[in-house]
Amino acid sequence: MVACCDLRTLASADLLWREKMLRSFEERERAEELLFVIGEERRFLNRRAGAQALADFAIRKLGCDARTSRAYADVLIDAMIHGASNEALLERVRADLAANLADFSLEELRAVMLGGSDPALRSRPVVTPRSPVRSSSRL
Repeated sequence: MVACCDLRTLASADLLWREKMLRSFEERERAEELLFVIGEERRFLNRRAGAQALADFAIRKLGCDARTSRAYADVLIDAMIHGASNEALLERVRADLAANLADFSLEELRAVMLGGSDPALRSRPVVTPRSPVRSSSRL
């Protein structure tokens, strides 16, 4: 009888251990998924901020108002969402600027998009819904 109880105790302990390990695995899996989602959100927000900076720069060089800048940024962000690469956005802005007699190289525009040449961008915070506000030198 003692052996039977010991087997039940062992089986019960084994079951509890397995449940605990499964919960632990599921928690780690959820944490990994959450980290992935947060990373994707940040990458998207950084790309969006770059497109916004590029639009602001282009509109400033063309002498247009803030409303036009927002509309132009919306067009660039929409293109980005629909799969346009950073290079495609840069080419588009360069073509728009060139059509209005404002000639900039892709390298100059890339620096603006990445925040390398516009001091206002260096202090712009990068914010995600789940993270505290942090300053980033690269967008």
